[in-house]
Amino acid sequence: MHFANLEAVANSMVLNHLANVQVGIGGALVPGIFRKPSTTDSLGVGAANTSPSVQVASNAVMADPVDKQISIAGVPYLIVEAHPDGTGMTTLIVGCTQ
Repeated sequence: MHFANLEAVANSMVLNHLANVQVGIGGALVPGIFRKPSTTDSLGVGAANTSPSVQVASNAVMADPVDKQISIAGVPYLIVEAHPDGTGMTTLIVGCTQ
């Protein structure tokens, strides 16, 4: 089996095991790992982004996803940033539209 196939199988298994939401993206429902960190900002060295994010399989993300709407557990969000990690997974930084 080629490495790309092994990577896709591993990513699928991880998402199926760790997913905590269903993400509506590009007309399909896919498993996602949703993180909604505290709204408390830590300024200075090591400051963390406090925006909500969801990690999905890269093949579920449309081309040019920024400013596209998705739903996370039925709640509408707008994609603010997309960060593919090079291993077949993409983290989407989102903002709630409600």
